[in-house]
Amino acid sequence: MLLASPELSISSKINSREQIFNEICLHYSGILAVTMRALFFFLSLTLTCATMASNPPSEQEIITRMLAMNDARSAALQAYQGTRTYEVSYKGFPKTLTAKAVVKIDFNAPDKKQFTIVSEEGSKLLVNRVIKKALEGEAEAATPEFRQRSALSEANYSFRFIGKDAENGRPCYLLQVSPKREDKYLYDGRVCVDTSDFAVVRVDAKPAKNPSFWISKAHIDSHNGKVGQFWFPALLRSTSHVRLGGDAELNIDYGNYQVSANAVRSSAGTP
Repeated sequence: MLLASPELSISSKINSREQIFNEICLHYSGILAVTMRALFFFLSLTLTCATMASNPPSEQEIITRMLAMNDARSAALQAYQGTRTYEVSYKGFPKTLTAKAVVKIDFNAPDKKQFTIVSEEGSKLLVNRVIKKALEGEAEAATPEFRQRSALSEANYSFRFIGKDAENGRPCYLLQVSPKREDKYLYDGRVCVDTSDFAVVRVDAKPAKNPSFWISKAHIDSHNGKVGQFWFPALLRSTSHVRLGGDAELNIDYGNYQVSANAVRSSAGTP
């Protein structure tokens, strides 16, 4: 009987490690593409609204108002700048790896995003194959075709009203969103919609389709924050468990927004 040489065994482990990291990279690129699209799509300009009645609007009214305001807010946004701090960690075979990068973003309507890495540190493997690949994926995901495929819309999701909740002291409507097809660019979970601005302020979900054989479980938790009269991404946390053992985590902190926009004009009316 022939025994595998130590060199072949080591080579096999290295190849497995490379494959796992490639899958993690693709997974996070998909997460960022979907999440950034959803968050950008729901950037909200505060409107002067009538006081909401004690009884919440119907489920269909919430969805209709939210979707109508999406178009108005997207049309109003001309450009913005901001910074992000990416932190990635992997704990598992063969060791713990971490990386960090500070990135500047310049957006110009309707779909141009330019990223500039201001600083980076830690594992080059994670920087190059997770952070940089994720930025490339997000820039490519700004195309109209991808935005239609990944939008939080009635074409892609079924909605169910759960009840009222709160985010950072502001009341919101809690909706269950269920994808209408298995697609790695959609998600399954809950969204919180601000009762005054009808902007999505929180997403707590998992991918609608397992993005990779190597990933056994993944979770996305993202939050928006109000900057002036706009809502922008504020925080994203994503965790993944690798089947062969190990956990990966991606954290993104957003800030330093500068915005150029027109007034919002919507036919949605007031609730």
